[in-house]
Amino acid sequence: MRLPVAAALLSLVACSESTEGTTPKLEGLINPRQRLITPAHVCNAGGGTTGWRLELIGSRFTPVPRDALTDTPSVELPLVSLSGPADYTLPADHLFFARTELMRMDLPTRDSTPSNTLPPGAYSVSVTNPLGGTSELEDALRVVPPPEITSLTVPGGFRYNAASPLVIEGRGFRPDALPLIVLQRQGEEDQPLFTLTVVSDTRIETEVPPATPEGTYALTITNPEGCSVTRPLALTVTYPRLGNLSVSPASGPAKSDTVITLTNTASGASKEFSPGTHDVYLVAPVKTDPSQTVNIPLYDETFISSSQLRATVPNCSGFDSRPVTDPACPGGIVPGTYGFIVADPSGAYGTLPASSGFTVTP
Repeated sequence: MRLPVAAALLSLVACSESTEGTTPKLEGLINPRQRLITPAHVCNAGGGTTGWRLELIGSRFTPVPRDALTDTPSVELPLVSLSGPADYTLPADHLFFARTELMRMDLPTRDSTPSNTLPPGAYSVSVTNPLGGTSELEDALRVVPPPEITSLTVPGGFRYNAASPLVIEGRGFRPDALPLIVLQRQGEEDQPLFTLTVVSDTRIETEVPPATPEGTYALTITNPEGCSVTRPLALTVTYPRLGNLSVSPASGPAKSDTVITLTNTASGASKEFSPGTHDVYLVAPVKTDPSQTVNIPLYDETFISSSQLRATVPNCSGFDSRPVTDPACPGGIVPGTYGFIVADPSGAYGTLPASSGFTVTP
């Protein structure tokens, strides 16, 4: 304990005879990551080099000065012990006095220094003041193991234009509290998975968002009490592809919308157009934000055949409601040459690069 803190405690205890020798009262143990969860849950792994920081709430926690008349005064803090599947007493340097109603402790784990892996289960916690008196709180702490991932499956395969169900199997999942699940890939922002159900402590059902970029991702699961597990190279996102796309006409004026026909020349493993509604986008900027390239949806999309679609490029309207009455088309597409993205109802997708795409003329 640092000298200024020790000096303050020496003064506090020396001036308050009424607090010496009193019996403490332990009212609760809190994991700051889940303040409203009782009993507190803590993982027996992770936590960095010091373990997990927990808070002891109560009253009459009473430290006692030692060697007050020497050059090296110190303070003896209350003793904190756990009893349950194993018994454990916190080392003195893992305890921190804040005030008579609050103490903090760093609970060692498998990964801390020094390490200590408590068996999972329910623990009673006791606080004993240096001059006597003990308070014990039964079932104050639940020690849980970290999550584990054994397998990931995508039962229906990946779909570009819809969420793709993902099943995660393993151990140590928490049916009573939702974990944080994140896809990670170098050079890209983390992709959280928001829709999920913890079916049991061995199974989670979630979804990969539509249009997640293709590639191989690590997957990290973090339980609410803090412990996490990462499976590297866990998931490779790939979509079925449409054939080679072309557009006709290949240009249109900026002051009026243009009806186009997209042709899909499929061969080999590539897919033809499927009947149903297609999502077709022109990748371009609009005049209201010319520095930002966005996916602008085409309208009046019509399935003609397995090889052709008809749709209207909103050269003039952009994202604005139609009809546009201002002849200057203030929300229209910035003149230039742009590519397309086409998402098929089957889950396949295709792209037409700007080099062979559609030109909005001034």
